[in-house]
Amino acid sequence: MHEILENVLIWDFEGTLAVRPGRFAGALADAARIIDGTFSASTADLRPLLSPAFPWHSKELMHKYAGDADSWWTNIEKYSTDALQQFGLSSSVSREAARLARSVYLDISGWRRIDGTVETLEILSERGWVHVIMSNFAPELELIVDGLGLSDPIAMAFSSAIVGFEKPHEGFFRYVFERLGRARAVWMIGDNVDADIKGARAAGLKTILLGEHSPEADHSIPAIFQVADIVGSPPGIRKDD
Repeated sequence: MHEILENVLIWDFEGTLAVRPGRFAGALADAARIIDGTFSASTADLRPLLSPAFPWHSKELMHKYAGDADSWWTNIEKYSTDALQQFGLSSSVSREAARLARSVYLDISGWRRIDGTVETLEILSERGWVHVIMSNFAPELELIVDGLGLSDPIAMAFSSAIVGFEKPHEGFFRYVFERLGRARAVWMIGDNVDADIKGARAAGLKTILLGEHSPEADHSIPAIFQVADIVGSPPGIRKDD
C-alpha cells in the first residue's frame, strides 16, 4: 500500500507573505491623524513605546489573552493610548485614536501581498507542498489572509493571539505540530531570525530566512520566489508495510 503524505511548508506572515506599511505603529499613527490632523509623530517615534504591548516581546511566557480577541486588543489599546499622550494628544483623543487603530490596522486596503507570493505558493502547491502560516499576529490573521486572496493556497493559519504562545516558544511549535497530525512539517520560511529561524531550528525544521542574511538560517535569500529553488519537490510517497 502507498500513502501520499502531506509535506508542509510553514510560513511566517507579516513581512514574509504580506506587509502593512509601518505595521501596527503605522496604523496607530494613521488613526491619530484621522482624529487629529495636527498629529505629527512618526511610526518610528511610536514603535518603541508600543513594544511592551505585544505579547511576542515576552515570548518566553504564555499570554493570558489566548483566543479572546477583544481582551487582546484592549491590552494593545492601553499602551497605544499612553503612547499617543506622550506626543501631546489629550487622554480622550488618545483613547479614541487607540480604539480606531484596530480597524485601521485590519483594513485590507492597507495591506499588500509581497511581490511573488502568489506565484511562489502556486508553484509549490503544484509540486505537492502544503502551506501553513504560523505567525506572531493579531487574532484576525485568517481575516487578513482571506482578504488578500491567499485562502486557497493556505491550508491552515495559526495566530499567536489565538494559540497563546509566540514564536520562538516551543509551545507554539508543539501546538502547530499537533494540529498537523500525520502531515510532516519540513521547512520554516520567515523574515525574523529570533522568532522564525531559531525557533524553527529548535523544533527540528530546516529554515529559510527572507530579506537578510544570517548564519543561523540554513538558507538566506533576498526574494520569496527563490524558496521554490531551495525546497524543490517534497518526498511525497512512502511505502507502508
